[in-house]
Order: sequence, then C-alpha cells, then structure tokens
Amino acid sequence: MHQFNRKRRRSRNGKVAGEKETILRRLYVHVYYSPNNEAKEELAFRKGLLELKAQIEGGETEFTKSAQKKIDKYLTCSSKGRGGQLKVGFNDKTITEAKKYFGYFALVSNQTMDTFTALENYRLREKIEELFAVQKGRFDGARPRTWYPDNLRGRQFSQFVALGYHCFLTKKIKQVKAKLRKKDPGKTKSLIKLEKKLENWIAQRSLAQILDWFDCIETTKVQTVMGSYRWSTESVARDRLFLKYLGVDTK
Repeated sequence: MHQFNRKRRRSRNGKVAGEKETILRRLYVHVYYSPNNEAKEELAFRKGLLELKAQIEGGETEFTKSAQKKIDKYLTCSSKGRGGQLKVGFNDKTITEAKKYFGYFALVSNQTMDTFTALENYRLREKIEELFAVQKGRFDGARPRTWYPDNLRGRQFSQFVALGYHCFLTKKIKQVKAKLRKKDPGKTKSLIKLEKKLENWIAQRSLAQILDWFDCIETTKVQTVMGSYRWSTESVARDRLFLKYLGVDTK
C-alpha cells in the first residue's frame, strides 16, 4: 500500500479547489533482469569513466555537475613524485557497487497481472509515447496546417488517441493469431482450413493494409416485392471469421 498526496485543481463533491487530499493505493512491483542490458550499461559506464579519466589527465578542470559527481565518486586523483605528476585511478569499491544493479529495471502497476503481460503493456505504451514524441518533433520543425494554437493541441490529442487505438488493435490481432494456432478437437475440417487461410492472410499484411481492406466494406439493404435482400461488399468467409474473432458484430 502506498500513500499519495495531491492538491485538488477543481471544486467537486463538496471538496474545494486547492485542498490537499490523501489517496491510498495498492501497488504491484515487477522486477526484471536483462543480460543484454547489463552488457550495454556496463560498456557505456566504462566508456564514460575512461573519457573522464582522459580529460583530467589532459588538463581539463571544468566539468558539468553530473560529470563532477561521477569523478568524485568513481575516480581517485593523486600526485606522484616530486614534480607532482597527476595520477588518476579508479575507485573499485564504488564501481563494483554501481555495477551490481546493471541490467535490472522495475515496473510499477496498480493492477494485478502476469509479469510478462505487464512488460508487454509497458512496451506498447512506450511505443505510443515514442510515436507521439515524433509527431511533436515534426510539428516543431514544420509549419502546422492550423490557424490557432487550440486547433494544434486538439490535433495532437487526436493523434495520441489514434495511436492508442492502433496499439489496442495490434494487441487484439495478436490474440486472434494465438487463437488460430490453438488446437481444438471441436473444430471442423472446414473451420481449420478457413483458419489457415486467415492466418496466412494476416501474416502477409500490415495493420495499415488490413484497415484499408476493411475500409471499403459496406452493407446495403434493399426491400422489393419479392422480399428483403442484403449485399456486403468484399465480405468473404475469411473476413467474417476475422471480424468474429475480433469481437465485431457483423449482423
């Protein structure tokens, strides 16, 4: 259980704006270890220390706050001989202590879920934020096709929501693929054959191509003296099975 403190921005339900309130929430922590990340972090760490060591030995005296903090913590400077020649070494104890957690990272969630499900969801969210950052960067570097700042913010927000749906649909299609590969004794031969066609069709297309394919589907109902008729464009058995597994009502 963790306690959060926040300051209200709006007055609502008898509580006044500016009032401080305390919220208690249960948090779930997932800890991961990646050997590849450990090697990358150690390589970058070692490279950074060697660069700082070379700069000090070259006579550099002014450093940024973060660089100076690393020098004080991981390097040792001393004078050697009568001439006072500067000698730069490494503080092995602090370096060993720092390397102990290389390759580890943690995710915090307020929902219970499997460890690797949490990791998958985090990576999807990370992709949304990366794409959104690209969009913002392009807006900064190019002239936006809007007249007012509010229109620009609304446009960015709409793109962010669209990216969220993009990742949601990607996840649903992944679940459909898993269902197609699942062996079920209750499946008929015709269904297995149709699922194989659908699996091959999905594997050969990107998400954009799948959306383009279904973008042209329309249903037309016609009432005549002979009865009621309905036509659906580009809707074959494979398409209907795909929409069914996605949970889309095609009636």
